Amino acid sequence: MEVIFTKGDGRYGKLCCVRQDACRTETQMPEQGIAPHDMIHYVVEKTLAICGAFYGQLKAGANISFTLEHNQLSRQIADKTQVWQTESMVEALQSLYWSQDLSFDGFCYLLAQGCEQRRLEVPEVSEHEFRLMIAEITELTRQWQALTPGQSMSLFF
Repeated sequence: MEVIFTKGDGRYGKLCCVRQDACRTETQMPEQGIAPHDMIHYVVEKTLAICGAFYGQLKAGANISFTLEHNQLSRQIADKTQVWQTESMVEALQSLYWSQDLSFDGFCYLLAQGCEQRRLEVPEVSEHEFRLMIAEITELTRQWQALTPGQSMSLFF
């Protein structure tokens, strides 16, 4: 699936996902200076091969909305635990970037806090996987910040 991030006015950009059958789903996406929240989701889900969270559900046919509008296949692969564990990882990574403390220990602490608040088991993320995510988010942030309004970047999930 092609995932297209389009730079907007500084407040909102656009996220568009084009599936193999050429059908698409899109929505407004808040911008935040660093890589957008949905771009960090992409990195986490791709790096950790998570298929039951946001992008896996979109790839399976769900339409982007606040609660995701499911089809039969996307409903079958949806995994609420993966969804919320992934959200906890994304929030932890965002916090690290905002504080400019890209430490593995900081990530583990924030991830544990997010999962404990949601009453979830903390997923295992190795330091190597963490470093891969940090490297990719850093590079995508650099590319994102270089875009001017209306320009896009495409990734593949």
